[in-house]
Amino acid sequence: MHSKTPPRNRLAKVLPEAWRQMLVQSGAPKRKYTAVLRATLKDGRVIDDLIVEQGWIIALDRTGLAGTFEQRIDFNPRDIVDVYIKQVI
Repeated sequence: MHSKTPPRNRLAKVLPEAWRQMLVQSGAPKRKYTAVLRATLKDGRVIDDLIVEQGWIIALDRTGLAGTFEQRIDFNPRDIVDVYIKQVI
């Protein structure tokens, strides 16, 4: 299941289960991990550095890799149609 509290960004959104399973099948740990993804949305928008931490979308750029912060996630995670894994930490 999902974490009970979103990590480091209280405005974080849950990554849909299908994409979380894809990350695990691609070699990401089931629990403690941070991933940098390139995501394509239904409307054609591409997010080059989507930061996912433990199944939560926490940031839309690499500044979200350190510290505690608040950043609004301005799209619905269910609108993701394609994901490319750039890095898993």
